[in-house]
Amino acid sequence: MSENEIFDKGDNAPVEPKPKRKLSEKQLENLKKGREKMALKRAEEKEKMAKLKKDEKASKEHQKIKSTGLKKKRMAIKEINKQKQDDILATLMEKEKHKEERSNLFDTLKVKCYGTAKNVKEYNQMKVALDGIDEDTLHDEKKLRAYAKKVLEPFEVKRLETIKE
Repeated sequence: MSENEIFDKGDNAPVEPKPKRKLSEKQLENLKKGREKMALKRAEEKEKMAKLKKDEKASKEHQKIKSTGLKKKRMAIKEINKQKQDDILATLMEKEKHKEERSNLFDTLKVKCYGTAKNVKEYNQMKVALDGIDEDTLHDEKKLRAYAKKVLEPFEVKRLETIKE
């Protein structure tokens, strides 16, 4: 006998299936119950998985909406801050313009005051009095009035005396 003959079992020969084992009624009932139980278990698992997927999807959508909301809030805050900055800048520009106008007006008034001086001594006294006014005093109405009262009073007294005469 050759090696091939030993392992060759005759593939051409018809293979008869084994007869199925016969189950009793009780075994069939238990098999049916087991299959129903497993089907129910699979359905519950499937439901759980579907619910998890749905929850996960809802969570992702919620996060997306939340992040979009945060982006909108941030943009709104940036816009509000930009508007506040613009308002502050406009106010500062206006104040600066007002200060500049006031300085120009003061310089004009200085020149007029110097022009009213009758002699060099009076001119020098006016110059000392008017040069004593700094930026803070010039832009603060109360300080300016107090300074003017204190320093310019002698000039006013002289003018009043000249008017009476």
